[in-house]
Amino acid sequence: MTTIIDVAKQAGVSFKTVSRVLNGESNVRPETKDKVLQAAQALNYRVNSAARRLRSKTPHLVALFLNNPSRSYAQDVQIGAMAGCQDAGFTLVVEDPEKNGAIERLAAQDGLLGAILTPPQSDDPKIIARLNAARVPFVRIGTERSVAGSNQVGIDDRAAAVDMTNYLIGLGHRRIGFICGPQDHEASLRRYKGYCDALQAAGIAFDNDIIERGDFTYASGLTLSERLLALENRPSAIFASNDEMAAGCLAAAYRRNIRVPEKLSVTGFDDSPVARVIYPALTTLHQATRDMSQKAIALLDQKRRQDSDEEIVVKLPHELVIRDSTGPFIPN
Repeated sequence: MTTIIDVAKQAGVSFKTVSRVLNGESNVRPETKDKVLQAAQALNYRVNSAARRLRSKTPHLVALFLNNPSRSYAQDVQIGAMAGCQDAGFTLVVEDPEKNGAIERLAAQDGLLGAILTPPQSDDPKIIARLNAARVPFVRIGTERSVAGSNQVGIDDRAAAVDMTNYLIGLGHRRIGFICGPQDHEASLRRYKGYCDALQAAGIAFDNDIIERGDFTYASGLTLSERLLALENRPSAIFASNDEMAAGCLAAAYRRNIRVPEKLSVTGFDDSPVARVIYPALTTLHQATRDMSQKAIALLDQKRRQDSDEEIVVKLPHELVIRDSTGPFIPN
């Protein structure tokens, strides 16, 4: 069983520092807090703040429903949720909502405060119906669809994709490939629409030959980029709709000895950890994924305190992060 000592060794800090972080104390530097939460997540350490509430009837358990193919995204969501629970003194459990009975089993537990739904389940009407039937309050992340009685946190994916496409156009690129995400992710569709919006506004003809559909994994980014780069008239830039697929694109370019960014510009979306550690460092769109899940925890707590059915929609800003994987278009 993982202990607080194990977390301290993994994070490279003292067990007293880990204790301060896990108890939600404020006198810890943000970078140290982040390091401890990452270590706790990597070791699957469950913070049992419920032990402090055994004699209380106050709800304290938060279920994070997570089933996303992007490991980087899933990690960021979980770390943000852990931080939010630590701030509020709650206990976090992570579950796959697709598992039979997961929602109903959690709903039957004493002290359940509510649930956080992440994409694509945040737009799944069947899962939403099950939560409503079980009378479980929930907040949805990464969605724009309105659901009565449910709060939501996200960014404007479509506007963000417009900004990235315009950035590539501003570098002189006209033949810009695009790798979509899964069809069941509405955020993926919004990003694709933003890409199309920017092309149309710039008077650039749409070309279905340089559009591919992936599944938000590195493997799909690698395979589909190989296909794009094998075209006789290949793109001079590829916009992958998440960072892991963009990382696959960089690998495909390396295989073909295509220099990035001199002969190919590559961009992603999310600004996940992989964007900062691959070479060349990835130009991407930053969405505050950790802030989203942390804010979702705060919204659940607010709903408990105010007992209101008013729908709250929180839009967080996005930011274009320019690194080394993009450059001006250079004709052959």
